[in-house]
Amino acid sequence: MPRADYGVDAPGVIGGLALGGLAGLAAAIAAALAALTWTALALLAVGLVLLAEAALMLCYAWRGKFRHRDRMLALIPWRGDEQVLDVGTGRGLLLVGAAKRLAAGGRAVGIDIWSRTDLSGNAIERTQANLEREGVAARCALKSEPAQAMNFPDASFDVVLSNLCLHNIKAASERDRACREIARVLKPGGIAVISDFRHTRAYSAALRGAGLTATRRGPYVWNVFPPQNIVVARK
Repeated sequence: MPRADYGVDAPGVIGGLALGGLAGLAAAIAAALAALTWTALALLAVGLVLLAEAALMLCYAWRGKFRHRDRMLALIPWRGDEQVLDVGTGRGLLLVGAAKRLAAGGRAVGIDIWSRTDLSGNAIERTQANLEREGVAARCALKSEPAQAMNFPDASFDVVLSNLCLHNIKAASERDRACREIARVLKPGGIAVISDFRHTRAYSAALRGAGLTATRRGPYVWNVFPPQNIVVARK
């Protein structure tokens, strides 16, 4: 059976950075040929920075996100019987990691709107294939629904996870609504672990406003690009 494939995060952004970097290098060469030394150096610097950012994002997609996933999951005192929700599951990286920590009675659910702008090849069928390849399909379920309008009863989950999802919700009011939904579906005594590269202060504030305690950790920069903070909230 083929290995699970978790895709490349923000492929459009990576492509744009790479193209911008190459354009910067080309412009630097043109400026150097025209004897515009300082302009050439400035364009060279811009081009190299953009290419470096594209390379770092690819490194995160190919290796770093697996280590960051494990960092997030290590913050949870697993028993094995938890009911787990992964918000913005994508191709199932966090969902699979959580499911492998579950035993009898444990179950994990992943929700997403399956946007290919946010993750290459993002589709519920590909996520299901990853669950089967990883041997956790029997403990998992997938649902198509947005973070800010979940169709779950109150207090359904012991653990709620989310990585690089909520920032894709454009309106701040809707991101706050998604945080309130996370708080609503979390059981008393449950824990939410949310990682993102921006808006994490707002997530913490929204979760506190919903009655949870919330702390921020990070920023994490090793094997993570862009650097991310992790919000740990308890109900």
